[in-house]
Amino acid sequence: MHAKSILWIVLCVSAGGGSQLDYGYDGEEYEDWTQGPVNCSTTEAVKGGQVTYSQGGLEGSVLSYHCSPGQYPHPLSYRLCGPDGDWSPMRSASGRLVSHATCRDILCPAQLQLDHGDIWPRNQWFRVGATQSFSCQEGFTLYGSAQRNCTLTGGWTGLTPICDNHAEDCSDPGIPPGAQRSAGPFQVGQKFSYSCQTGLDLLGSAERVCLENREWSGSMPRCLGRNTYDSPSDVAKAMTGSLAGLMDVLSPEEKKTIAEKSFARTFNVAKGSRMNVYILLDTSGSIQRKDFEKSRNATIALIEKLDSYEVKLKFHVLSFASEAKDIVDITESEISGSTDDVIWNLRNFNYHSHGEKTGTNLYAALQRVNEVMSYFKENSAQYHFNETQNVIVIATDGFSNTGKDPQIALLKIRNLLGYHSMSSEQKDETLLDVYAFGIGEQVNKEQLNALASQKSGETHVFFLKDYETLGEVFNSIISDKSVTMCGVAQEVTPEDGVKAYTNPWHVTVVTGTSLSCFGSILSQNWVLTAAHCFARASTDRVSQQVQIEHGDGMAVSKAVVLHPQFNIRALKHRNVSEFYDYDVALIQVNESIPLSWKARPICLPCTVPASRAMKSVNTNCQQHRKALLPHQQTEASFINSHRNPKRRVTHIQTQAQRQSCVEKARQVIHEPTDVRLDEYVTDRFLCSGGSSGYKDAVSCKGDSGGSLFLQQKNRYFQVGVLSWGITNVCDPANRGKYSSEDPPPNARDFHIDLFQIMPWLKQHLGEEIQFLPDVD
Repeated sequence: MHAKSILWIVLCVSAGGGSQLDYGYDGEEYEDWTQGPVNCSTTEAVKGGQVTYSQGGLEGSVLSYHCSPGQYPHPLSYRLCGPDGDWSPMRSASGRLVSHATCRDILCPAQLQLDHGDIWPRNQWFRVGATQSFSCQEGFTLYGSAQRNCTLTGGWTGLTPICDNHAEDCSDPGIPPGAQRSAGPFQVGQKFSYSCQTGLDLLGSAERVCLENREWSGSMPRCLGRNTYDSPSDVAKAMTGSLAGLMDVLSPEEKKTIAEKSFARTFNVAKGSRMNVYILLDTSGSIQRKDFEKSRNATIALIEKLDSYEVKLKFHVLSFASEAKDIVDITESEISGSTDDVIWNLRNFNYHSHGEKTGTNLYAALQRVNEVMSYFKENSAQYHFNETQNVIVIATDGFSNTGKDPQIALLKIRNLLGYHSMSSEQKDETLLDVYAFGIGEQVNKEQLNALASQKSGETHVFFLKDYETLGEVFNSIISDKSVTMCGVAQEVTPEDGVKAYTNPWHVTVVTGTSLSCFGSILSQNWVLTAAHCFARASTDRVSQQVQIEHGDGMAVSKAVVLHPQFNIRALKHRNVSEFYDYDVALIQVNESIPLSWKARPICLPCTVPASRAMKSVNTNCQQHRKALLPHQQTEASFINSHRNPKRRVTHIQTQAQRQSCVEKARQVIHEPTDVRLDEYVTDRFLCSGGSSGYKDAVSCKGDSGGSLFLQQKNRYFQVGVLSWGITNVCDPANRGKYSSEDPPPNARDFHIDLFQIMPWLKQHLGEEIQFLPDVD
């Protein structure tokens, strides 16, 4: 029997040395400053660009040089106004004084070496937009990209080209652009060294060895220029791949792809296990308030995204300057285990709490982590120390000007976990990963590269332009294309002009007639929708030829299953022409829907995946209902319009508010009847719309079958299936008068309550989705 794994993540968010600036391209002065003597000139210039000043020419003001996209200011991007009335000097990389700043073109380092292959053209540097092509000699196969383009970031599109015939012990690990590699056969024990051309820093492993298991030691090296940065999408992909792989949330296909050629390993940490997150915030004097705010916001984004994983989280948050101070103590379980409380404490932290002690002591911060981890080791049985995965994420400029070398504290942590302090091969350090983020242009790349883990097939060191970019990365790590957990969706457009899949569970159901409805993906093989999209009763003949249009293509039905008690004509003998109780259907597809960022299931309540998403253990179905529908008016959403599907916001009326909502349904019963309202709108309906104090949207004809869903902990849960509404606001007769977002006051929508039909759902989905024990 294996102990359930625990994942710990340690986050160090740090900056210093002026690596972040407060400026705006419009020249707006961010800081209030009192008019006084102007010490420094405000007539500086940069050839090919423009200049801004944070506080005019006052002492302490920041002069910033700005260039067009694809260019960078040389020799630096900012200068400080000193007490002597002079701007800080400009020096080249060699230390030579430079009198005038210039905007220079960003260049991409060329592919200099391709063993057993040909490169065209052969240059050392390429301008943005240029192309370099690759081919292999006879008997060798090209892996990676046959052609790569130089991008605005100074990097290349595609993958590093490799020519290999797999005839030796290890496969060719490749040579990155701007680098050269020593020669020799790829035999077990053979060591290879890498070097970068002048002007580039080597990141990753400078030496790699072919191991007995035919894998390579260390991590893939790369060469990065002083004024180039990693793209946010690449960094988010690397981080998500590692974290998602650790937490076993990838599809089998994605795991195979990652294991073959990407950046992450596929550890399996048991779902529902625990994660301890240590967050270290740099609050030293070199960080201006706005820089700290960006750092804090990026950290909050990371906390919220990590909270989406199916693990129990506890946080330890501390601030460090010359000393380290706890913001949230992980030993206080009620606070450290509540994401909302952790974020509240973080938002309310006093930026000036360190007073005059404004040094940058990263050692003290890491030493505090070491102390807490030592405590957990002393109580190993209680805290499962030997099964704990530790991940340290450091975001800094790389300079620590107070206290001991931070490497010393990191070595203590490695020794605490039983890893040899001098070992260069870290592949077997399965309980420790160190990710290093360099922020800004004044980064000590060598120091950060030394701190970061170096493991085969993975990237652990990244360099970003600013903290806004770091926030973008942390906001993207869950909505990666590879993650297939239920209820995960993109919240923002990933790149300009690229479609965001904010409702990946949403589908269009096309029947053999002209009628089309909406539906939702519950698993790779099942879609949930409304029964009336197919027939007027479950006993009617139902066409089994149905098309499902989802975000990543189309699927065809294998079977359509209507709820056996669905019958629109059930009350016709009592003069009610239409009755929509049990208006729900399941569609089984003939081939599994490939899950991706474009097509992912929504979380279904009363299931184990939903419990994990809600971070609830040993819960029952009724507790799920209370957690998801906690108020008399609970905010929820539905999808409106086939032409341009959009989320619309409404409120579900429950408890004391339900009766007044249901009362509006009387207006659709036109003929005299003895059917009571509670017989017509049974307990199996959720009623939405008409909230006091809100402008609730209502549905249109054609929206039937779509999900009524709500958000909790960055995950989405479906609680209802849209069945019918009182008013079709999209009817041509209502055009210009009403709309989905501006309905008449008496408009209401009615949805089948999924909590009321769980036994039927379990009957058909139980082999694919694990339901809670009390669903029968």
